[in-house]
Order: sequence, then C-alpha cells, then structure tokens
Amino acid sequence: MPRLLLPAALLAWLAGGLAASGAYVPHYPPPYEIRVPAAGAAGDMFSLALGARRLFADLWFVRLMQYYGTQEDIGEEEEECPEHPGQHHHHHGLNGEGSYPEFLPRARHILELDPHFATAGLYGAGALAFNLDRTAEAQELLNFGIKQSPREWKYPLLLAAIGYSKAKEPMKVAEAIRPFLSDPDCPVMLKQLAAFLNKRAGNLAAAAAIYADIAATSKDTAYVANARRELAKLSSRVPAK
Repeated sequence: MPRLLLPAALLAWLAGGLAASGAYVPHYPPPYEIRVPAAGAAGDMFSLALGARRLFADLWFVRLMQYYGTQEDIGEEEEECPEHPGQHHHHHGLNGEGSYPEFLPRARHILELDPHFATAGLYGAGALAFNLDRTAEAQELLNFGIKQSPREWKYPLLLAAIGYSKAKEPMKVAEAIRPFLSDPDCPVMLKQLAAFLNKRAGNLAAAAAIYADIAATSKDTAYVANARRELAKLSSRVPAK
C-alpha cells in the first residue's frame, strides 16, 4: 500500500502546483475542505490525484444508501408478537427512522467530492428533512451544495420546499434563496415558494414584489393567475409607499 500511496501523493502535489500557477482552475472544493467520515481516506486521495472524483462520489453514494438501508434499533422496548404469544421482539426502524449519526457527514462528503452530483444532495437533504426530522442538517447540506454549485437550481428549490413545510424560521430560508430571484433563469416555482415564505414570515411587501414579478414575467398561466390572486389579497395589507 505505501508504494501505491507515494505516486498518488506526487500526482496530488503536481495538481496543486498547476492550480497555484493559474494553469488549472478546479471547480470542486479544495482537498483541505474534505472531511472523510469513515474509512476510505486512501481511496479519496486516489480520486483527487487521478481525477476520478465522480467515480468515488458514486461509491460513497452507494455506501450512504447501504448505511441508511440498514435497520437501526430505535428503542429497547419489547412487545409481544401477536402471531406467536409469549415471544417478544424489539422495535426497529422500518421507514428510515433511527438516529443514523453519520448520515450528514456521509452525504456532505459526496458533495465534497462532486458538488454537481445533485441526486445525492437531494436524496440526503430529503431524508434528513422529511424522514429523520433534522431540518437544520438538511439546510446545511443544501447550503453547501449551493455554495459549490450555485447554478444547480434543484438545491435552492428543495431548500425552499423544506422551508415551506418544516422550517420554524421561514424568513431565514427566504433570505437564503433571495439572491437567486434576480437571475433571469430563476424557475417560477422557486419565486412562488419565496413569495410564500416571505408572506408566512410577515414580510408582505417582499411577497407582493415577488408575486408582481411572476405576474409580469411568467409564461405559465397557472402561476400568473395565482400571483394575481395573491396580489389582490395583499393589496389591502401592504402599506402604500
């Protein structure tokens, strides 16, 4: 193994030198930001040195699904089995319940290797938010994905959706997605979710401005009709300037 690690380390050093000289600009998080959550550091070094980050990200995604697919004991309480009186069994997580303490580090590690692997990011954030009831960790994962891959619209869309259904502080979620709203390619669904979050947080002027933008620019008649209805409702509640 040491003989194999030396060439890999040399290649990693050469890649770092090229990046520093300006000949190569990486589109991935730098190696010093990568946190290996479990055994596999040597493999990750090879992925960095040999340009196989996506391949190793795929491997870590399989590991994440295997980890999450393994039932955890969620309590020591026993109950009698109705089919076999006198026999008892433990409660186990059957639908993604449990603690899974390594879930966030493992999911984040996939995006550290390949932040463009949106499927893994969405899977991880969705499981954290909707199955494990760990909204803050889901938002942390999505914010990391947005930072590394800012034009991946699926990340802020899910972030907004989590805010729509789970977040206790919708204004913070609305602020997190606000920079995307001025982009001409911003999906109308994201705008509508942002408007809802602002309305829910009491920021009625911001909600009205977003609905007005949807009504003026969207080509989707359903979104336009909804935006106009919301504007009519807000017209009496938003103070005139």
